[in-house]
Amino acid sequence: MWKCVSISPLSIGLLLACCVALATPAIAGDLSSDIRKGAAGRDEGDGGYIEIGAGVASYTSPILGMPEGNERDEIHTDPYLDINARYQYRGLFVEVFSQSLEQITLGYMFYHGDNWALDWVGLAQHDEMSTEQSWEYRSLNRRRGDFMSGPRATVYVGNNIVQLHALTDISNTHGGELYSLKLARYWQYRNWTLHGIVGATYRSSDITDYYFGIDESEASEKYPVYSASSEIAYVTEVGVTYPISEKWVFRSFIRRIDMGRGATHSPLILDDHGEMISSAISYVF
Repeated sequence: MWKCVSISPLSIGLLLACCVALATPAIAGDLSSDIRKGAAGRDEGDGGYIEIGAGVASYTSPILGMPEGNERDEIHTDPYLDINARYQYRGLFVEVFSQSLEQITLGYMFYHGDNWALDWVGLAQHDEMSTEQSWEYRSLNRRRGDFMSGPRATVYVGNNIVQLHALTDISNTHGGELYSLKLARYWQYRNWTLHGIVGATYRSSDITDYYFGIDESEASEKYPVYSASSEIAYVTEVGVTYPISEKWVFRSFIRRIDMGRGATHSPLILDDHGEMISSAISYVF
């Protein structure tokens, strides 16, 4: 079984140094939220905002049992409560953004310069897989949801945002590491803000094998023994944001996530990619 080489802190530092040299002043926040605003960055001071609305999403999932009864290429359509909020107090902050790749982030901003910021964040990255979520897991060992923490660095380069996460499991779930790099750009056309996001996420074999591996104690004819290696998954997204009025905002996006080879041959994986189309209208308080 082969393993990918972990991204070193030196490589991350060199990439940040190159970005900072080209960047314009900003203070970082959640990339998915910031790029939809077409803004330079988040507010530096204390305080926050909240938006609440409703949305609907149609998607395909590559993971068995997510949702329950899921089949390859099956399209699921579900309504959802759209919540977008952020609050900061003396550097401590919480970010909630329904259309984000991270959705909920807790953190502390311990450095910000003229053109980049460095936060320490904590967030859940992987959902639980157990009989409480799907009957299809009834013969398998429980795979608990995790909580990971580490530095997040964000740089602004004109209309572009670069964001990196370097996370380690602190929930004693799998002990794995995750490194992600996302690049985003926005375009303004009248009142429309168009955006695009591309990114790559490295997961160590501790993560992929915990969720998608099958060990001897749970193996069966349906779920043969399988060891998952580390993987690099990719995401692409395009979307639009439109302020209907001073208080109402419309957002929509199309997203595709391609899974890495380390997990795609697992009995728990139905396909090598998943897709989503989502639209929501929110009220700004």
